[in-house]
Amino acid sequence: MKSKLNIILFLLVSATALGQSKFNLITTINVDCDFFTTDNQSNIYTVKANELTKYDKTGKELYKYSNKNFGNISFVDASNMLKILVYYKDFLQVVLLDNTLSITGDPISLEQIGFLQGQLVCSSNNSGMWIYDQQNFELVRLDQNLLPTQKTGNLTSTLNEVLQPNLLLEYNNRVYLNNPASGILVFDVYGTYFKTIPVKNAVSVQSVGDWVYYVANKKVNAYNLKTTEEKKFEMPLSEFQNFRLELGTLILQAKNSIFLYTAE
Repeated sequence: MKSKLNIILFLLVSATALGQSKFNLITTINVDCDFFTTDNQSNIYTVKANELTKYDKTGKELYKYSNKNFGNISFVDASNMLKILVYYKDFLQVVLLDNTLSITGDPISLEQIGFLQGQLVCSSNNSGMWIYDQQNFELVRLDQNLLPTQKTGNLTSTLNEVLQPNLLLEYNNRVYLNNPASGILVFDVYGTYFKTIPVKNAVSVQSVGDWVYYVANKKVNAYNLKTTEEKKFEMPLSEFQNFRLELGTLILQAKNSIFLYTAE
């Protein structure tokens, strides 16, 4: 696992050296989507309104899922490709899918388990999930039985700042809460606040090893949690909406297309 992370980091860093590296286009997926995400096997999941579509890394369409009862899909977490989390914010509903995008179990109503303002949801280890509860301004982790195991308490009081976060994710024993006005808040898996990465207006966040990659001002940047080193990267497209890194593959979303690249 460590070697794979080092390869990813090497590929992206080397690509910034002018004249020493270039991106090679692997394939293009012609798709109009609202957003996309990936799993750790470089499968791609695109969302358009209430429809989720899965592609493999060659661009071949594999599976589709849609549910018109809960409105549009707000968020997809494919960090566990065998238990994909789909969140419908408008209806406070969480649906879990298997790797064929088939529903596993009944939908989870956040309202019924006491979260009337579940702003954000993401997967957690051991089949759990994190919720950002806007009503109490706190992060809450639920186990596979939907019972609370960790709570941060009121973060506005703890951090003395207003929170309007737009992204929540867990990776490698850390939890990231992106608050565009102040930065990316980092916690451990017990909900203990660690630090804030001082990055404003980030619109996409992904953690790889000790690096946190994000898009701000239409540029891809990275921040090292251990050294606080920062890097900026030139992308092969001047206009793009989102990006992901998986197994040495750079994936960019542009208008009506998803582009997959390797670097050399």
